Amino acid sequence: MCHFLTIAVPSREVPQVPDSLRRDVHFSEHTNPSARMHTPTDWTSFIATSGGCSCYFYRATNDPPDSESKLISKYHRKGWSEAKIQRAISSRSTAATQSSGLRDDIVDLAAYLTNQFGQIRISLHWYSGDIETEKFTLRDAGSVSLARFQSNRTIFEDETSLQIKDDEEAVRSI
Repeated sequence: MCHFLTIAVPSREVPQVPDSLRRDVHFSEHTNPSARMHTPTDWTSFIATSGGCSCYFYRATNDPPDSESKLISKYHRKGWSEAKIQRAISSRSTAATQSSGLRDDIVDLAAYLTNQFGQIRISLHWYSGDIETEKFTLRDAGSVSLARFQSNRTIFEDETSLQIKDDEEAVRSI
């Protein structure tokens, strides 16, 4: 099916998408118990999507870049509308310059949220079933400072959950 990026924040509400990303990123609350397993119960989890999933936010080291025409054919077979296909293709162009890891604007989004809340947790899973009920296990990748996360976008991998703390919070926890 698709990748979905889950972000959890120490808040009762799903935060607002920053103005700079409103056209490319959408947030919706996420209640899947497997995705929430790594977060405190009083945190709110949400998925960040573009074009209906999070596939273009992350590229694994071994992901071959698909040709645009191949992707368009794939999306037509899935029954996607022309508008959805164009959104997915335009999102892909942002990711095309990246070799692996999270897309730069998604790293910026994580930094924005970390600065806003002091800490966040992100996870990425390839869903093959219903995103609200699928059962799965993620590898806990621990905790990193925001500075380390920003300097190495490949520190975060598929099928993991990672806590990011702002630099002051990270220093306090050492």
